[in-house]
Amino acid sequence: MPSGERSQTWYPSVVALLGTSWGSNMNWDAIISLRDALQGELEHYRKQRGIVPAVLRCRQCGELGPGAPPQISVRAMLIAVRRFGIAPEHDVRRMERDWAHYRAERGLDLYGHEQGRNAIARRAVQLGR
Repeated sequence: MPSGERSQTWYPSVVALLGTSWGSNMNWDAIISLRDALQGELEHYRKQRGIVPAVLRCRQCGELGPGAPPQISVRAMLIAVRRFGIAPEHDVRRMERDWAHYRAERGLDLYGHEQGRNAIARRAVQLGR
């Protein structure tokens, strides 16, 4: 496994999906759905290649264990759109501001989903717990 591949999020297949799926006039529901699709592609790629999270040491007890797998937030996706030249910088900066307002108005988490008990239960199902 190449150095740093465990902590990488933007693999070529994920960037390709982002580039082909991105549209300048997408609404927030479509953007959140795209984020979910990118997260699924990331998880599929990592599972297919046998990439496991990096091993970390707990600061409190000193025990070694796997770190959390990477998660793609809506803002990280917006930054990637700018980083990979998929959309102009001024459009992405405006969208970042709009996302912060939209997220606050609707009480969404970083990933565009509802916060609270339902979100925790949904995440546990996604992780197979």
